[in-house]
Amino acid sequence: MTHELPFREVPYLPQKLDVDRRADGTTLLSNGQPLKACPEHMLAPLQHWARERPETVWLAQRDPVQPDRPGWQTLTYAEALPRVEALAQGFLECGAGPEAPVMILSRNSIENALVMYAAMLAGSPVVPVTPAYALLSEDFSRLNYIDRLTRPAIIYVEDGREYQRGLDGMEIDRRLVLFSRNAPVGHDSQDLAGFARAPRTAVAAAYERLTGATISKFMLTSGSTGEPKAVINTHEMVAANARMIRSVWDETRLDEMTGGPQVMCNFLPWSHTYGAHSILHNMLDWGGTLYIDWGAPTPARLPDMLRNLREVAVTQHTTVPAAWAALATELERDEELAETFFSRLIVMAYGGASMGQDIYERIQAVAVRTTGERISLSAGYGATETAPTASNVHWANDTMGLIGCPLPGNVFKLVPNGEKQELRVRGINVTPGYYRDAEKTAAAFDEEGFYRLGDAVRFVDPDQPERGLAFDGRTAEEFKLASGTWVSAGQVRVQSVAAVDGALSDAVVCGLNRDWIGLLGFLNEAYCQRLVGADLPLDDLVVHPDVLHVIREGLARHNLAYPNASARIKRILLLAVPPNGDAGEITEKGYLNQRRLLERRVADVERLYADPPGNDILTI
Repeated sequence: MTHELPFREVPYLPQKLDVDRRADGTTLLSNGQPLKACPEHMLAPLQHWARERPETVWLAQRDPVQPDRPGWQTLTYAEALPRVEALAQGFLECGAGPEAPVMILSRNSIENALVMYAAMLAGSPVVPVTPAYALLSEDFSRLNYIDRLTRPAIIYVEDGREYQRGLDGMEIDRRLVLFSRNAPVGHDSQDLAGFARAPRTAVAAAYERLTGATISKFMLTSGSTGEPKAVINTHEMVAANARMIRSVWDETRLDEMTGGPQVMCNFLPWSHTYGAHSILHNMLDWGGTLYIDWGAPTPARLPDMLRNLREVAVTQHTTVPAAWAALATELERDEELAETFFSRLIVMAYGGASMGQDIYERIQAVAVRTTGERISLSAGYGATETAPTASNVHWANDTMGLIGCPLPGNVFKLVPNGEKQELRVRGINVTPGYYRDAEKTAAAFDEEGFYRLGDAVRFVDPDQPERGLAFDGRTAEEFKLASGTWVSAGQVRVQSVAAVDGALSDAVVCGLNRDWIGLLGFLNEAYCQRLVGADLPLDDLVVHPDVLHVIREGLARHNLAYPNASARIKRILLLAVPPNGDAGEITEKGYLNQRRLLERRVADVERLYADPPGNDILTI
């Protein structure tokens, strides 16, 4: 059996955990491994690797104008440093500093990274903004809210023509707009090549002024429950977070195993902390190579994601569960992809949302078939406010739903909250607060300075706390049925999707003030097409008897395992219209925005609960 086979070696250091149980039921957890020495700020690794690994590629991307062309455009560490310094000189001549943030409206790209690190070198906080706020919005209300909140002095767009409508929707006045291609019309603008200046002593002086307390970025929350908050990220937070992760690795052994620098190929957006820090900055800190993936786990962009992973043999791969679900299906049917993907891979990881055990089992089966070994698939956990990784599973792992143990550099506090344990964190990677919002800052921290994450956790084994913590639901996602029974929507979603063995890509949990739990289900289209033996559209798949049988049987097994009203599912409505990212139903990180979906799919919820149910409702 798969579970009896050995893991490919993962060079983690021995797991250590310090536990302090208080008389009031509160538990403090900290990692027994020391935090490795940290750079003082985020620019230090760039200088270091430009000197130590000048010819190593830092970033690679497809041709931005003709992405279908073969090959990659690359930027080495030696090439990157002078370009960052030249742009920093330009920012300094435009009055860069703590009161002159730089807004970035761009997909992930080499020039996005150069602007980002140049602005930080010049002392200006960076404001990375989700491109959709400028490209897809009808009224640009959220974009203008962020603009008024952070007051950027300069705005960078990758393509002035593409972002013309968004720029026109902002009150830019005389502020400078930087662009890489196609000057926007009607705004003071300059292309990056013309903006760069020969670095002078001012750049070196700006580097010396940087400290751990210097604000590096204002990272924006998703705003799913209101307007986005601007999370203050200091240089120390982000620089230390990379070393927190490296502090549980035997790095000498890792370099021996991979035969060179770490390699990743990743699409997670840099407008979010996961992509910007766990991927982009961590690869910089490692002195590794990041291939910028313009694909994603959506029907339109999945082919690009797969093309890239066929070409790039990664040493680590971390992404969101939605991407793992899509990749599992493709690995099962594409031997070429599987051969490349698993050839150098040391560890797999996920974050951003909980992932079902079924996805892991399918990926592991392909890994074993391809390599004869299991490959650990672990989880990282954190938030925008923790820069982001506060804990991870730093041991060979085959169990999904875990968040592991705290990393060196922060302390977890588990506080009794009814029948659950609420998780809070304090440490070097935790934000000092929200920019220009003292009230929300005060509410976010408890009397001991621990940040309230809003999640519940539990010990995998209370008698062996070193086995780590498991996610136990998001307190904000819990709701009551009409009977007063509490439902943990996050847990029900993961458990129900896992129960159907891959036929569902995700689900929305319904039941607030209702008598029972129902689901709005989204099919894994590729999996279901293979199940029925034909490339049918979603309209046909949602009524296909083979698909209905698999889902009914899977959810029946779920109900046997979880018979209580707090988890038992009575009905499911399979939706032929997939979640719409442009409408906020699915985030850039690839997971469902449950609140937004329930707001936009009110008619579907009413169909789900109609009495008697329609023919399109599957009763379990």
